[in-house]
Amino acid sequence: MVIGVLSVLLAIVLPTIKTVRAATLRRQAAAEATALAQAAIRYKTEYGFWPGQLLVKNKAEGTMELRPEFDTSAGQSWISGIISRYRNTDFTVTAQSGSVAPVYIDDNLVYRALRRIGDLSGETFESNPLNPKGLAFLDLTNESDETSVRYPDPWGNEYILIMGLNPRSTFTHKITSQGVTWATVSVSNTIAFAFSRGPEAARGTNYIYSAGVTP
Repeated sequence: MVIGVLSVLLAIVLPTIKTVRAATLRRQAAAEATALAQAAIRYKTEYGFWPGQLLVKNKAEGTMELRPEFDTSAGQSWISGIISRYRNTDFTVTAQSGSVAPVYIDDNLVYRALRRIGDLSGETFESNPLNPKGLAFLDLTNESDETSVRYPDPWGNEYILIMGLNPRSTFTHKITSQGVTWATVSVSNTIAFAFSRGPEAARGTNYIYSAGVTP
């Protein structure tokens, strides 16, 4: 009888625990996506460029240069957005705003710009010309190594960050995985936002967006 009662209780409690945990992870993802979007906006406010727009020209001298994709003086068109390109080839985000396509950059370039100065252990410090003030924008993973610095969501995947938008217009993006377009989402009234693909990752359609975004 005791075993039977325990089995019934477990059957009732376990789904509840799973539901609570899933909801907790989704709230965490929403908070982290919001933090990422706000970090990008703060970086733009501090340095005048979005993270990923600049490259280190001479690390020893602490000099930077604008990536060619953003150099309008060289005849490039004005951008309609910047999308951090997820490095896994089975997943892409495509978008078009009017006749101008957005610029795609590796998400690692974004996190390189947001790195603080030096090793978090405090033993070794080297300059990061992309963040010369050494500001702590985010709690990044592998922050001491610019080649592998990350900001994964609760399921281990990278967030998608989209910046440089015109808040008065609508930005429509398509989410494609394994050759299938899973969602077409339109966002407005923001200059930057981020989202997680959620627990389903490649097969998911219930994406988790930063605060203020109502797709």
